[in-house]
Amino acid sequence: MKKKLLSIILIFVTITSIGQITVTNNNIAPAGTTIYVANDTTFATGITPGDPGANKTWNFTNIIANTIDTLDFILPSATPHAAVFPAANFALSSNSEAGNYYAYMIRNDDKLATIGYVVESDEFGILYNYVTPEEIIIDFPMNYDNSYNELYISDMVMASPMPGADSIRTKSTVEKETTIDAWGTLTMPMGTYDVLRQHVEESQIDSTFMYMGGQWVFISDLEYSSISYSWWTDDSSIDFMLFSIDVDPLTGEVGSVSFYQGSHVGVTETNMVSTKVYPNPVSDVLHFEYEQIVSGNLIVSNQLGQVVLREKLENQTNLNINISQLKTGVYFYQTASNSGELLSSGKIVKR
Repeated sequence: MKKKLLSIILIFVTITSIGQITVTNNNIAPAGTTIYVANDTTFATGITPGDPGANKTWNFTNIIANTIDTLDFILPSATPHAAVFPAANFALSSNSEAGNYYAYMIRNDDKLATIGYVVESDEFGILYNYVTPEEIIIDFPMNYDNSYNELYISDMVMASPMPGADSIRTKSTVEKETTIDAWGTLTMPMGTYDVLRQHVEESQIDSTFMYMGGQWVFISDLEYSSISYSWWTDDSSIDFMLFSIDVDPLTGEVGSVSFYQGSHVGVTETNMVSTKVYPNPVSDVLHFEYEQIVSGNLIVSNQLGQVVLREKLENQTNLNINISQLKTGVYFYQTASNSGELLSSGKIVKR
């Protein structure tokens, strides 16, 4: 009886492990990458989160890219406000008609977490938003059934547009519950992917103060909650969040839909040269074959945008590099001409 019971348990464990993935720091794009995120402003019919659990399927093939947001992953030193957040080792920037936006982060093999934001606004000037202690975006490694709770404070001060007050302060106290509550496959126009689903519930209290007469005066509190679902994959062709929706906590209605639309590494891609890179994944020697003669530099960077290898090309159509000394993980290559024009780029998996 014990032997039979053990066999049943082993079969169950085997079945439930099929298709499950793990998302790590290596699955997220490095500094120097531009990410394109599409938004479906029509809230496509049939977009619902579905139930939690194992081996789920989501079909979101009817989504429409109505607008595109551009996100630049950069090092803090490439931004104008790095000194304000000296602990940050990673940053994200985005530009819009409303102004420039920067998120300052801590990124390592344990987490991707935000410690502050800066908004450069024509209307309000420069707004600094400090997050204490931090807001965890991803807790690495991401696995099915992982969960964690957070309590953080977001604190922002801006010049007051109202007479009699020097400044306005908004202090947000956020309780956040995150659960990796489902795994399975998600299908969208780009293809079908193995995914983990991240379920986030937040309760937030925004307290507003005005600085008048040399002291902060409490004005009001506003309390609200939110629910979001995000799907992440370990697919090597995707290097950011694959799909995301916001859901009204009261009605269950979907309020926003966004999804991965693509990325590129480096500067604007013009006059690209077709390049074969093999084997990939690779253990030691990596081969590059170019469709035409190339003169310039081959640069290999880690996930933080730091250069780990550099090779010179002089009127060559092929190049071999030994990367056996590199640690296991994801790296990115760029081939650039002597004038700095990007000729080819891509991802390398070192095993």
